[in-house]
This record gives sequence, structure tokens and C-alpha cells, in this order.
Amino acid sequence: MSDRRILLEELRPEAPAAGTVLFVTNMWPDELRPYYGSFIASQARSLAAAGVAVDVVYVRGFLGVRSYLQALRAVPRAATRRHYEVVHIHYGHTAAASLGLPPGPLVTSFCGEDLLGAPRENGITLKSRIEVAAFRQVARRADVTITKSAEMERVLPPSVRARNHVLPNGVDLDTFAPRPQAEARERLGWDPAEPVILFLGNPDDPRKNVALAEAAAALVHERVAAARLHIAWGVEPEEVPMLMNAADCLVFPSKSEGSPNAVKEAMACALPIVATPVGDIPERLAGVENCFVRDPELEAFAAALAEALAGGRAPAARAAVEELGIGAVAERLKEIYEIAKRRHRQGAAA
Repeated sequence: MSDRRILLEELRPEAPAAGTVLFVTNMWPDELRPYYGSFIASQARSLAAAGVAVDVVYVRGFLGVRSYLQALRAVPRAATRRHYEVVHIHYGHTAAASLGLPPGPLVTSFCGEDLLGAPRENGITLKSRIEVAAFRQVARRADVTITKSAEMERVLPPSVRARNHVLPNGVDLDTFAPRPQAEARERLGWDPAEPVILFLGNPDDPRKNVALAEAAAALVHERVAAARLHIAWGVEPEEVPMLMNAADCLVFPSKSEGSPNAVKEAMACALPIVATPVGDIPERLAGVENCFVRDPELEAFAAALAEALAGGRAPAARAAVEELGIGAVAERLKEIYEIAKRRHRQGAAA
């Protein structure tokens, strides 16, 4: 088991690459956290499938602040290993640790709390407020920025907004697809008839607001149906589609998000959803039958859960998310890289 703080990985297309991009990220699946940053790994694989070679520098920030201190030297060194068309940084902490990068086209993606802050029981912490303020300024270094939602774009400095692109993470529509519920339940060992509400996230993270999910599920169990809340956290990535196909609805009561992958993946599985109006969720679920956006109020949340359980699957959700298939998002990313290269050339010539 590796305890190195900086890891390198390479993803290569089957045909000769049209170009090479360097990903710098503090979220990436490894042997310690196979589920962590799977959406960034999926994005890298989709780029490779679209003909772009991707080298990855993974800063394992969860091992401590020394990882970011090491990144101050390791990232610029990695950026000179070969010619990169673009350096694409993911998340604010990594952007701050990459200040020594050599000149070149730079794209910075922000993921959620790095721009919006990390809510805790008593609100956003002072530490998070300071970090957010710093990350918003670090965004000025990029030729192009990417936010997962319009809400995130609005908190960027005005001069940065003009060169920002709102682009949610893509969804693997082959992996996340409707499958027979009975088959999924048999593989998981679940009761074939018991209504199940799925909560997918870290229950110890105050931002995920598991308390509302538990209280709403308890009300449903008491008043309507003997439904069970299933909390899934730290599961293997390949188990997530099975959980979504086995469950009867997804409950997503977060206090703050960017563009949550769990919601888009549940949509792709045609799983009914009850969620709070955070990030781009209202946009994603607008007008989608048997999917509900509710303020974090117990009675309203429980009523929506009961309605979702009674309504059955949500095929309209699958149709609504198809525009965010990973292939389509990869092509959009390639367009953004070209914009970044053009802006960098213009800046160098000025």
C-alpha cells in the first residue's frame, strides 16, 4: 500500500494522440480510497477515448498539508516532463499548490465547496472562508476556468466570469443505466419487496445533512410505508450502479453542492430523486416526472419521499441527463482547451 504523497498516472488513447494534457488533482481513486475522485478519473478516461493523452499528477492532500508543500516542487517538475497542450487543474487547493507552474495554457476547474465554502453545523468555518477567498483570487491565473454550476460562476471575480465555462461532470451512460431491480436486489441480498430509500454520501460530513434524510425516512416509515433508509458510503465504485437500480428512490438533502454526480448518475439509472435546491439540482430536475426538489423542511421532504416511492421509476430523468454523457462532455472539454490555448497566445502576444 503506497504512502507517497504525489502519484503519477498516464492514460493513452488507442490511436496516436491528438495532443497531451496534464491533469493536476487532489482527487483520484487509489488503493486507499478507490471511490475518491472517480468523476475526475472518468473525465480523464473519456478524454483518452476522444483521442487526447492525459498525464495525471495526483496530490494526495488527505495525507496532510505536507502533500501540498511537496506539490509546490513536484507539479512544476512534472509539467516539464513533456510538452503539454494544456495543464488542467482540478480543485482550489491544487490550484494554490501549483503556483510555480511554467508558462503555458492553463485551465482550472472548481468543484463546489472550493468556491462556495464548506458548511458545518454552525455555518461556514473561518478556515473555509479564508480558503474560498484565496481560491477566487487564484482563479485569475487561469486562461479559462470551469465551474460545475452557474451558482459557482457567480462568486468568481467579475473579470474571471467573462472567461468561465459552466460544465458539469459527465455521466457514463453505459455504466449508469436502468437494470432489473429484482436482479440488483438479489445480488445485494435485499428483500425483494421492501421499499428502500438510498442515501449516497459520507454521513459524517455535515454538508451532506444525513439527519434530514434519517428523519424524513422515519416519517415515511411511520405514516406511509415500511421503507428503509440505506446509507452507502465508501463502497466500491462498481457497486454504485447496482445500489441505484436496487433502490426505490435517492434522497439527497445536501446543504451545499456544485453539480453532484450522485444526482446525475441516479437520473441515468431512472431512479426517482428527492433533493434540496443546491448547486445545479433545480436545473437538472426541472419538470422531470417523479423527481422532486424541496427546501430542507422535514414535512415537505417526507411527503416528497412518499410520492417518489409511490410513483415508480423515472424514465424521464434518464432522458433529461443524456446531454451530459461523458463523450459529449469530453468533446466540450476539447473545445475549452482550444479556447484556453488561443487566450494564452493572445496574452503572450499582448
